[in-house]
This record gives sequence, C-alpha cells and structure tokens, in this order.
Amino acid sequence: MLWFATKPFSTTPHAEERRGARRGGVSKAAMLWVLSVLCSAAERPTRASDKSLPTPHHQFFTRIETTAHQLNATSDYPPYKRFMSVHYDYSLRRARIDYEPVPHMPPKSYVRRYDLGHEWMVTEIRSTKECQKSRLREAMPAPAFPERFIYMGQTRVRGKLCDHWREDHGEETVEYFQTADTGVPLRLTTEAVESTSPVRTTTPLMTYDFYRFEPGPQPEEAFRMQGSS
Repeated sequence: MLWFATKPFSTTPHAEERRGARRGGVSKAAMLWVLSVLCSAAERPTRASDKSLPTPHHQFFTRIETTAHQLNATSDYPPYKRFMSVHYDYSLRRARIDYEPVPHMPPKSYVRRYDLGHEWMVTEIRSTKECQKSRLREAMPAPAFPERFIYMGQTRVRGKLCDHWREDHGEETVEYFQTADTGVPLRLTTEAVESTSPVRTTTPLMTYDFYRFEPGPQPEEAFRMQGSS
C-alpha cells in the first residue's frame, strides 16, 4: 500500500520498480523509498563531499505526479501518468494518500492511523463509496536515508536551481533533486544505467514530480474517518 509497507528500507526497489512501471502502478516499495527520502533523519554517512544531507521533513503535504516511462504515453491503460495527494505525519504516526481517477481506475484513498492501530481503504465507483477497514499490527516504519547518498552538485529542474543527490546501485540509480535555496523536494527519478564508458547513458524508469510541497503539521480532518475518533 505505497508508503505503508511494514518495514523501512533504504535501497532502490529494483525489481518492483520495473514491474510497477510496466503495470503503470506505483509499487509499495518504490513509494516508500520516495517518502523515506523526504522524511529521513538518518545519521550522516561517510562521503567524499562535505555537503550536508537534505533537511528532514517528518510532516508535510504534497501533490505528486508520477510518470512510468516504460509505458505507452498515448494509451489510456495502464496509465503513463498518475496524480496523487499525500498527507504525511510521522511525528503523530499517521499518513494518507489520495489517488486521482484515470481511465479504468477510480479514485482511491488510503489512510493509516498507526496511533489508533487501524487502516482504511476507500474506493469510489459510480458515485458510490466503499470502505474497507483492517487492523494494523506493526509500528509505523521509521524513515531512513539511503546509506550511500552522493552529492552530485547543482542543476536546473523545471527551471529551478536544485541540489542533486544520487544513490548508485551500479545497474540502477535514484536521482533526487531539491531546490537549492529553500530545500524543497522537486523531483525524484529512477534510472537504468545502460553504459558508463565512454559516455554515461541511462534509461528513465519512473519520475516523481513534487508540487505544492508544504512542510508542517497536518490538519486533523485529513486523517479522520468515520468511527476513527
């Protein structure tokens, strides 16, 4: 269930990323990695660069556009692009994600209340909402940065000057970009490395573009479900 996996991890979701891109979905492992980068408060790893790790965000709202580069951009299904809104509050142990509808896929929401020990999935089909409730038996995973996060310098993304970070796994990399002046997450991509010599070439797998990133406490009503309080 996206970031709602029961165990944290800090490595690229290799196989799941590829499968998710082909299906047009965003895998649980992939989305957990995305949010772990945004929320991490891990200790600083040993790196050649003295650049400090990105500032952690344990509470935020953001809207995410995902692009599955391995799919047909002109086909309705599986969707080449998807949009979602995320409310995340690790401090109070709760999170929510709302998927916007696309052809053949209705709107869907997930709410996990670790503080209450329950989760909900709400699906809306033909103006009728269906809700499933289940019990949470684990603690909310603690976010963690990748152990090998390499500062690559600065570049421009969507017209903004960004700090560029990379997690390198040889055959695949994760590229993370945040604004240089305010430290706001802007984009995260996963790429397959095709060659490194004489010129480094890669093939994009997934792109996550972050819009309206708003750090800070989240409203109580964002996590309130009937009978949850």
